[in-house]
Order: sequence, then structure tokens, then C-alpha cells
Amino acid sequence: PQFATFSNLLRQKLVKGRVMEKEQREEKREGHDKDKAKDKDKTKDAKEPKVEPKADKADKAEKEKVEKEKKVASTKQMMGAVEEAFKKWDITGDGAISKYELHAALTQLGMSEAQVDQCFKSADLSRDGVLQYEEFLEWVFRDPAVVQQYCLKSAKEGLHVVTADSCQEFWKKFPEPEGNIEKVFFTAMVILNEDRDLSWTGVKQILKKPQDFLTKLHNHDPKSMSEAKMRKLKYFTSKDFFTQDYFKSHHPIVQALCNWALAIAALELKSSDKKH
Repeated sequence: PQFATFSNLLRQKLVKGRVMEKEQREEKREGHDKDKAKDKDKTKDAKEPKVEPKADKADKAEKEKVEKEKKVASTKQMMGAVEEAFKKWDITGDGAISKYELHAALTQLGMSEAQVDQCFKSADLSRDGVLQYEEFLEWVFRDPAVVQQYCLKSAKEGLHVVTADSCQEFWKKFPEPEGNIEKVFFTAMVILNEDRDLSWTGVKQILKKPQDFLTKLHNHDPKSMSEAKMRKLKYFTSKDFFTQDYFKSHHPIVQALCNWALAIAALELKSSDKKH
């Protein structure tokens, strides 16, 4: 009987041990399956691109659009300045700029002969002794400072047509705005920090004291333009109609202010920006 009891106990222990082993194997299998499932989820997450929230995606797209428009506007302003400079510096009108012609233009900006020689050497990529338009364009967009300085100087000199007498004559001819001329005055008001009232009434208020307006025009320092002011200026100068050709047949005051606003707007383009 004792042996039978011992046998029964041993059998029970063996059965219990097998049951426990089975349970452990099942637990281990379940754990392994869970680990595999986690790894699978991780792989899936890695393969599947993260979807940005619609609001963030829209904001990002809007920012990219604004930046693109800003570059296009900057390049557009600069292209107008480049074409004007090329035509004026090409004294003989043969479609190319010689070293002599470049020297005549750049010495007016205070450059030394050595500096002009360096500029010409940098720009004359074909080494044929003249600057073709494409070479000139490439040089300008590598370092736009020279043309920007020239255009600003030229535009500022053009402001001599804005006098107290010409302002009075202007008001007699244009009691009401026409042909977008008010936009030209708006740019001048933005530049001079007189843009509290961008309307034709606001323009009249500014020009009621022509001498103050003229003093501010001639004493303005382009370096004082903040980014916010430059953006506000570009709102007007980036319009399709805001070009020298468009306002060419308008009153001399309008032409002069247009050229001045475009020259200042072109200052935003840095040498790192591309022409395309």
C-alpha cells in the first residue's frame, strides 16, 4: 500500500510537472508572438510615411507659396534693374559692354580702376574682351550689389524732377487718380514711414507740405528699411503693372518715384538668390 501511495504521488507530480511545462511553453509562445507583432508594427510604421495634420500641411504649403512669390518678386525687380543698367552702360549700343564702357559706368559709383578691372575679369567668362548680356546677367546675380548701387544712385538723381512747383502742376493735371498712379505714391509713403493713410486723400495730405516731402525723399537712407517695410513695399512693386515701361508716359513725378521705389525694392535680392 505504501508503494501504491508513493506511485500515485509520483504520478501526480509528473502530471503536474507536465502541465506546468505546457503552461510555460504556451506563455513563452504567446510572448514570442507578441514580440513578433510589435516588430511587425514597428516595420510598418517605418515604411508608412507619417501623415501631417491637414492644418499643418496647409500652413507649410502657404509658407512655401509666400517664399516662392517673394523670390519671384525680388528677381523680377532685379531683372528690371539689370536690363536698365545694361542698356545704359552699353554706350555704343552694339549689344555688349566693353572694359572701357564698364569703367565709365563704375567709376561714377566711386570704384577705383583696380576694382573695375577685377569686376571685368570676374564677369568676362569667355575672355573675349567684352561682356555679352548673358555674362553680364551671370555676374550681376553672383554679386548684385554693383547694379543695385548704380540703379539706386540713378533713381535718386532722377528725383530732381520732384519739386514744389511740379507737385502743384501735378495736382492740377490729376485731381483724381488714374492709371494706377496712386500706387506709386503709396510706395513712396511706405518707404518714408508716412503710410498711415494709403489713399488718395492721404497722398494729398502728404503733398500739402511739398518741401517736407522733398526733404524726406532726398534724405532717406535705404538701409533703414525694415523687413516689414520691405514686405509692404513689395506688395505694390511686385504687381505686374508696376514697371518703368508702364509709367513711362505718365507725369515725370510718377516716373521718378516709380524708379526710386523699384531700386529700393531690388535691394532685397542677395547674391545667394538665383535668377531662375
